[in-house]
Amino acid sequence: MRKLLMGAVVATVVSTLAVPVASAASSGGAGGAGGAGGPAGPGAGLRGQVGLSPEATTVPEFGNLTLTVDAHAAGRHGASGRATLQHEFFNPDGSWQGTVRLDVDVDCLAVTEDGATAAVTGTVRALTYDVPPGTPEQPRPSADWHPETGFSFPLDRPAASGSGSHPGTGSHPGTGSHPGTGTGTGGATGTVGARVGWSGVPNFNDPAAPPVAEKCVAPAADFYVVSGRYRLKR
Repeated sequence: MRKLLMGAVVATVVSTLAVPVASAASSGGAGGAGGAGGPAGPGAGLRGQVGLSPEATTVPEFGNLTLTVDAHAAGRHGASGRATLQHEFFNPDGSWQGTVRLDVDVDCLAVTEDGATAAVTGTVRALTYDVPPGTPEQPRPSADWHPETGFSFPLDRPAASGSGSHPGTGSHPGTGSHPGTGTGTGGATGTVGARVGWSGVPNFNDPAAPPVAEKCVAPAADFYVVSGRYRLKR
């Protein structure tokens, strides 16, 4: 059993918000990513917003997990932009239980040698969470907690020329509108059914916790895309 965003960083203090779920894919499995990647190229960018699930369909008890990314290649080995992973949890009666948000400053946009996977990595800017009124205040990371984390995006679906912008998914409260996927050729998209990976983050309560991600390295795929899309433009 694997605990996702809330469980990965604050399970010991907010165990009621941690939702254990089976891992969607084992490392190196059918959804495995390609590992280290090279620069995506000048002018490359990856942008989109997707709803994620540990299974091929939505799992109500899992809550809403949403990944938003806007990454742009900068120089030979650098990149800029922001990625945000947000996990909303709900009680069995449907009432809101809590939300965890991870904001990441992008430092690399890479593509694996076989061209099958894009990697977006970066340092954690902030970990924040909201809980209902009356819930005890929870420990937070120290000001110098900025570990590396990473995401992988399969690129096995060619983008159509002139695809335009993609409307908001509307299925994840508080996530805002879906960013446009852009136009033109020379890119690849991922839509419902694609497999996206996340490396996780170290436990901030453990100063000796080892790194879980490397710059420009694509983690193995963990989740299914159940809504939205992303696009790599090159």
